[in-house]
Amino acid sequence: MSGDLRAGIARLLRGDTVPTGAGPRRPPPSEPEPVTGARLETIGGHRVCVIRRPVRELLPDQDLAGDLRRAFASFAARDPDTVYAGLRPARECRPEDVAVVDLETTGFWGCPVFLVGMVLWDGDELVSIQVLARDYPEERAMLAASGVLLASRSLLVTFNGKSYDVPCFRERCAYHGIRTTVPRLAHVDVLHASRRRWKRELPDCRLQTLEWEVVGLRRAGDVPSAEIPGVYHDFVATGDARALDPVLHHGRVDTVTTASLFARLLEDPPAPPAPRRAPRASRKRKPGLAA
Repeated sequence: MSGDLRAGIARLLRGDTVPTGAGPRRPPPSEPEPVTGARLETIGGHRVCVIRRPVRELLPDQDLAGDLRRAFASFAARDPDTVYAGLRPARECRPEDVAVVDLETTGFWGCPVFLVGMVLWDGDELVSIQVLARDYPEERAMLAASGVLLASRSLLVTFNGKSYDVPCFRERCAYHGIRTTVPRLAHVDVLHASRRRWKRELPDCRLQTLEWEVVGLRRAGDVPSAEIPGVYHDFVATGDARALDPVLHHGRVDTVTTASLFARLLEDPPAPPAPRRAPRASRKRKPGLAA
């Protein structure tokens, strides 16, 4: 794809208005600049841009891998009838079976996905893996490679993924003709379990609220979610990879926070909702005999 065409698509997706007779734009480089920490890998026959970071480097003061192992052991010892049903899929899994997933898209529902963020086990180490589409046409390879990584796991963990991430992944794979088993994996949506566990203790259950109040992390160097699509479109148009650093950081923090919340929910799971009492049927007086 030529530089002028990339820039035009980026302006179109952003909704920019280009004045008639505007002066010539400097064409972007034919290839994007190298993305910080990225390398090209072949996954399932697809050549993709991947950023890998050990979680222990992202959370040097926490042992998230150990927390997850201890949480699974604690959760397995519980009576399943005393645990919120949304967490029960984890009973059939080991910590190594888990894939924490978060998507970044170029806009609202139906728009292309450009980043699939995951927290996965690589041997004994917990690793943040991000698969990036450096240009719009790379979406297909990125989705296919991500599907290969996720299909080797048996439990998805997301934050609002039942409503957004998994349906979006399925829809974009269908658009590109990619067959994937990811939507059929067992799934724990941390948002629903968090609402059940902390809704009476916190002002809301947004991810960043839970991140600060429950996990104890405070973000720095982040970019607001609403600005992420525009940052990506600018990257595609200009090839300036430095602008992507806050977006990649945002995605890593989202997945690590989701994994941390998942561990805490397994350690101290919410109880299932109390069964509703059936309303007492009103007694109707039988019609009597006329005097």
